[in-house]
Amino acid sequence: MNASNVNTDIKNTCILNSTYLYIPGLLNDSEVKDIHFLFKSGSFDDGKLTAHSAAKEVKSNLQLNHQTKEHVAIQQNILTALNRNPLFRNAVLPQSIHPFIISNYTPGMHYGWHVDSPVMGNMIRTDVALTIFLNDPEEYDGGELELQTANGNVLYKLNKGDAICYPCTQVHRVREVTRGERNVAVSWVQSLVKETVHRKMLFEIFQIIENLCNKELMEEEYLLLQQHYSNLLRMWAN
Repeated sequence: MNASNVNTDIKNTCILNSTYLYIPGLLNDSEVKDIHFLFKSGSFDDGKLTAHSAAKEVKSNLQLNHQTKEHVAIQQNILTALNRNPLFRNAVLPQSIHPFIISNYTPGMHYGWHVDSPVMGNMIRTDVALTIFLNDPEEYDGGELELQTANGNVLYKLNKGDAICYPCTQVHRVREVTRGERNVAVSWVQSLVKETVHRKMLFEIFQIIENLCNKELMEEEYLLLQQHYSNLLRMWAN
């Protein structure tokens, strides 16, 4: 299949007209360094243990044991970063976040084409998938996250600390790693707003409000826009 690359040169930090949310620098250098240290000292299991149905047949990776102190520490670091990130909060509108899976891919490992389960863990509906890259793309060959879209396939291989969010409804895979190691943290989010098109619309309105905030604007018009945003969120929230 033909695919277009979306790599470390991404510039669209606004994401005004996209279903996909690129979050540059979600984790800062200090957090990535701490996670790397914890990652190297942790205990890993076969990734098939957390796969369901047909996904078991196409999944080949290792995952940090979720009962270890290393996993608990990494999980807390990531949640702290998400909580302080306004782009994630305002675009995804998270209600519940599934515990992170911390994955390691070595040469020959991959995760074939699959669709994420609609419900996971403690009955969390999976609306938005989240992948956080934990090491530099130069450290490994292959290992791209590939998404099937209506306009062709798209590949993501981002800088360490960067993240990509995308709808869980899409077929996707992780291409085979041919050199080095690919380290990522993945999770799934139940949003306050279930429908992707509604989240997209709300985020666009929110961005317009933010952009107009420091400009001279008729007070009535500004308040009306805020009112529509609030009422739509109230209408669509679970």
